[in-house]
Amino acid sequence: MPHIIVEYTETLSTVDIAELLFELHEDLSKKDTINIHSIKTRAIPVKYTIVGDGNEPDKFIHITLNLLPGRDDTLKKAMAQSLHDTARAHCVRDKSISLSVEVTELHAESYTHSSYTKE
Repeated sequence: MPHIIVEYTETLSTVDIAELLFELHEDLSKKDTINIHSIKTRAIPVKYTIVGDGNEPDKFIHITLNLLPGRDDTLKKAMAQSLHDTARAHCVRDKSISLSVEVTELHAESYTHSSYTKE
């Protein structure tokens, strides 16, 4: 059920987004309480961006990790830091990329999903 959503500057050319998604997905799958088969990972390019006062390079990657409630803050912080470290390793060629990670909790009572399997 965890969702990893990567928003990034559409013109970002120094990061292989497909590879980044794969590594974020793999990284999260190794964490306590996570089942790799339930993770959904995706990227959303953002066309129009402003970073800071507009004079900074307008390059960013923002990662949101959506989880159902129940994990303690220590585990959520460890997950966020690990995702950040994984993403930072992809930004070594371009230090001007603003990188951020947040963990949010979904509303368990209204979250609905179905899994489909091949027969």
